[in-house]
Amino acid sequence: MNASPRFSSVLFDWGGTLMSEDGPTDISMGLWPEVRAIDGARETLAALAPTHRLGIATNATVSKRDMIERALDRVSLLPYITDIFCYTEIGARKDSGEFWSKVFSTLGLEPGNVAMVGDTLDQDVIAPRKFGVFSVWFNEGGRSPLEAPGVPTIHRLPELVPLLRP
Repeated sequence: MNASPRFSSVLFDWGGTLMSEDGPTDISMGLWPEVRAIDGARETLAALAPTHRLGIATNATVSKRDMIERALDRVSLLPYITDIFCYTEIGARKDSGEFWSKVFSTLGLEPGNVAMVGDTLDQDVIAPRKFGVFSVWFNEGGRSPLEAPGVPTIHRLPELVPLLRP
């Protein structure tokens, strides 16, 4: 018998976590000549999608939802994503209560049923924790763990899958 997932919804930061940010900073990633998914992104989303509602939580200021969807589609990640929470629509960043209130109300979930994964320690890990969200630091670059004592940390996206299982 399969156990229920520990978290109903898993949110991923977009740039630097699911997709490479190597490109022009002044135009939307959806319009870049070339886009690239982070290694292991597709397999991680495919492994989590059957048991979790997956979404994006981003502070991107240049891209609106349609451009985020376009970029995700270009690297075959869009079919796994149910929700997109972006600064350009909410008007608030991930370090604000307004952002997380919108997330919880849209998802119809309590904070303890939501996990967040991202590469930016303050916005993707520390800020969501202030609002009751379990968060995981995607430390692909191998920065010092002293920067985030006690924070669950992964260095490759597929390491997230066993971490989120009950």
